[in-house]
Amino acid sequence: MKLQLRFPSHLHEMPHTAEVILETGARINIDRANVDAVRGELIIDVPRDKVERVAELFREKGVEVRKLMKLIAWDEERCIHCGACISVCPTGVFKFNPSWKVYLEEEKCIRCDVCVKACPLSALACVD
Repeated sequence: MKLQLRFPSHLHEMPHTAEVILETGARINIDRANVDAVRGELIIDVPRDKVERVAELFREKGVEVRKLMKLIAWDEERCIHCGACISVCPTGVFKFNPSWKVYLEEEKCIRCDVCVKACPLSALACVD
């Protein structure tokens, strides 16, 4: 399951992610990271059996945690199955099926927003 973590600036110096991994034994994968002098934001992938404990520990450390239940909105009515999303997606979320229709494997999404910008008909959007 994907979690979005938002670290306020005063938490930048602490190794909270490493601490949570050590405390839970969870194999956490960082899908995306955006860190600057003001704040940090991570999208992480956590095993389902550990997600509640991982979220709890991050919250205890002052990190804002949000479960990402739906990662991308796809308006199939607008989609013309051109494949623009396929060509730019860094994680292979989008594919053609045997009849050349686009389908998606949402669990691979890292919310990078590249497909949203590439779609000529605005059939894709990141979900907040």
